[in-house]
Amino acid sequence: MWIGEEIADAERIARDPAVRGAALALVARGALAGSAQACDSIERTRMDAVLRPLLVDEGSAGYNVISPEGRLLATRYPDYCGLQVHPVHFRPLLAEVYAGKSKFLRPLRDTERVASPPTLREGGPLAWLETPLRDAAGRVTAVLGIAEPAEAGFTAILASARPGRSGEVYAFDARGYMLSESRFLPTLQRLNLVPEGAGALLAAQVREPTADETGTRPLTRLAAAAIASRGAGDAAAQQGGLLDPYPGYHGPAVVGVWRWLPELDVGVAFEIDAEEAHAPLRFLKLAYAAVLAALAVAVLAALGSGLFAAELRRRFGLAPRAGAYAIEREIGAGGMANVYLARHALLKRPTAVKILKPARASDEMIARFEREVQLASRLSHPNLVEIYDYGRTRDGRFYYAMEHLDGITLAALVEQGGAVPVARMVHLLRQLCAGLAAAHAQGLVHRDVKPENIMVCRRGGEFNVVKILDFGLVKNIADPHTRDLTRSLRILGTPLYMSPERIRSPGDVDARADIYSVGALAYYLLTGEKLFAAEDDLALSQRILNEEAPRPSLRAPHAVPVELDLLVTACLEKRREDRPQRASDLVEALDALAAEHRWTQADAAAWWGARPAA
Repeated sequence: MWIGEEIADAERIARDPAVRGAALALVARGALAGSAQACDSIERTRMDAVLRPLLVDEGSAGYNVISPEGRLLATRYPDYCGLQVHPVHFRPLLAEVYAGKSKFLRPLRDTERVASPPTLREGGPLAWLETPLRDAAGRVTAVLGIAEPAEAGFTAILASARPGRSGEVYAFDARGYMLSESRFLPTLQRLNLVPEGAGALLAAQVREPTADETGTRPLTRLAAAAIASRGAGDAAAQQGGLLDPYPGYHGPAVVGVWRWLPELDVGVAFEIDAEEAHAPLRFLKLAYAAVLAALAVAVLAALGSGLFAAELRRRFGLAPRAGAYAIEREIGAGGMANVYLARHALLKRPTAVKILKPARASDEMIARFEREVQLASRLSHPNLVEIYDYGRTRDGRFYYAMEHLDGITLAALVEQGGAVPVARMVHLLRQLCAGLAAAHAQGLVHRDVKPENIMVCRRGGEFNVVKILDFGLVKNIADPHTRDLTRSLRILGTPLYMSPERIRSPGDVDARADIYSVGALAYYLLTGEKLFAAEDDLALSQRILNEEAPRPSLRAPHAVPVELDLLVTACLEKRREDRPQRASDLVEALDALAAEHRWTQADAAAWWGARPAA
């Protein structure tokens, strides 16, 4: 499930027109001038500028673009650019990718990935998602690799399954090296099996702690059996259990079950100290075996595919849950989280539940999620989404529950119907500004006002009710001690709707940054077009910083009142001092416009009645 999500994210990035265009130009430069010149070219700079904002949004650690000849044409680590990928350890892993299939690559050392790097980057091992980059004809012209810290995704999922005082799920490669962090790291360090201060990932091996008569440390019985099954074509031969105690890699006798995952070329094991496992079940060994096998199947299936939850529902009628909420189906997905339709177990009220993706469940991302919930829950206004609850799912993922909205985003509204009539646009914008005014009055700046974060809904018999979503980037300017979580979080957001000062200095924003975003959104609603068009985020940022915003009346397909034209243009001033200073000022101006350009409930009901069913 997790791997499928990660691959889908990588493929989405590779399909991005700006990414594909930059990659094709870079490959052409490399073919013409050689990889060394490609690394210093403007094409590589453009590739970096296009990819970095996307990778920040995905929480990734780095990237590379690999030519058909196996050379790094672009990478986050400049010392590696122009080098050949390792011909033995890495190049063969890309064969399927060059053939058109995306692939997850287990955590690797840099010396296994790059041939003879002059210096090594700082940081731990990375897991890689490699996906084809295609030209207009669909031919694979290069490979895009997206890196994630192994401990943040791959290891975090395994570490969440540690039952009892000694139970552990871990992964290992064909040489017996651990591909996840060990629960028993202090023990390994005390036994000098891992250097002090280092982790077990790609450092410790799944071997018995003491040497045999030959002076070598043999693989544990479980690791030896799993690695020996690599060549077996039968799935049944690539899994097994050892219920008679054997020496574990950290010392004590253990029992365990294992499975080799040929698609990843890794083994995954569940082990538990024999003493803990057998103590309550000494006389029920068969029952113990069944329970242990069931646990292993659950963990391994969750890692290997998304079928486990569906099978659980089919067999036992059990729905996945998030606290008191029974999950029904997915209704939205983003880089950080998925959104599900759910129902409260007792109230049966339809609810939207947002669950952080396992790969994003670092302390930093959880802190951002908690911050979003806490800040949003402080707000009470008809035009702000209501937060009901938050907590963790049974498998440890962070979630929060909010009101489920029957409606569409402003992005979908324009995509489906084009430019919005003036009367309706004034009606919608007035509600948006009222919601922002309520947030600003509490000292909170949204910082990500965009069409995708604004919904038009039917609520309580009323039509065209605006709701502001996604408070993940809220800044509390009322608290002088507040600060953003990290630099990477400060630059999240959609550049098209960012104010110039937010692009120049992401942390230096106030309510007037939201007012600029309102102006850009108003332009989009009136014209059906984006304020600025550009090939990539770098060019877009330059236009926002340096070009005067066009007046909506010049591009709108219908007449725009002079007062509205001037109001939107004022919101888009480069200097925040020249914009309207408060969202409440916009509400007052829009109230005056609404008196002349009325959008009634009858108009709204007619539109909703004519809208095709979703």
